[in-house]
Amino acid sequence: MQLTLERSGLIAALTAISAVLAVALAGVAAATPFPVTTDVNTAIVTGFSTPATTPPSGSNHVDCHDRSGRDPVILLHGTALNQNANLAYLAPTLANAGFCVFSLTYGQTSWSGNVGGLGDKKRSARQVADLMDRVLAATHARRVDIVGHSQGGAIAQLVSQLPGRATQIDTIIGLAAPNRGFSRTSNITDRLPAARRPGENDWGPRHPNIHYLNLATTHDEIVTPWQNSFMSPGANVVNTRVQDVCPSSMIGHLGMAYSPTVAALVRNGLDPTHRVPVPCGKDYPG
Repeated sequence: MQLTLERSGLIAALTAISAVLAVALAGVAAATPFPVTTDVNTAIVTGFSTPATTPPSGSNHVDCHDRSGRDPVILLHGTALNQNANLAYLAPTLANAGFCVFSLTYGQTSWSGNVGGLGDKKRSARQVADLMDRVLAATHARRVDIVGHSQGGAIAQLVSQLPGRATQIDTIIGLAAPNRGFSRTSNITDRLPAARRPGENDWGPRHPNIHYLNLATTHDEIVTPWQNSFMSPGANVVNTRVQDVCPSSMIGHLGMAYSPTVAALVRNGLDPTHRVPVPCGKDYPG
């Protein structure tokens, strides 16, 4: 009789524990992912219609904790864009993968409204450095990773040249970033404060402690020739052409920030010990 009672009590306890675990797991499974914007044109229109301080979905959650212990990730938009317009796909995609994501709109001018990436690059670099301080304080991390689209990649490198900042950066990933200059085509950015000054050589020296991943597309219509997105070879440099991964890809310059292919390559660059499959498919503007 005593044995029967003990067994009954054990079964009841195990049943109760199972119920608690089921509820907990159901809560995790029911967690709503951050909405991901896949329509490039809609993302840009929406981004420009909101204040430049509006972060993309999944970004700037100061209470974020990466359970995998990875560095927080700062995303930087490109020229004549803002954080919400340019990062509405990449920010929530990374956040849904468990990364702590942060962003800002840098480089606004007195006349640019909600549009950033138009002001002096050195001032923009200082704005990003200020964000780094806030991110490191909020997350208690020692270093950050930076992913920059187009001009954002240049700004990331300029930040690394500021005193003491290189030691606070683990990885810099450039998406169609102008590592060897801007477009050879004439455009308005050539006459703006954001333009590179004559005689400037890239964006300063590379740092041996920083890992560099540069992603480029042969169909880049802004950074031309597309090889300008690559750095010279080095032990801490990886240059990857999207078409080497997906040969039929027609992805253009703007599409690099909205591509599942690129997002997977970014994830693998940020967390190489937990690599994900890299899909190939239709990308903007293909």
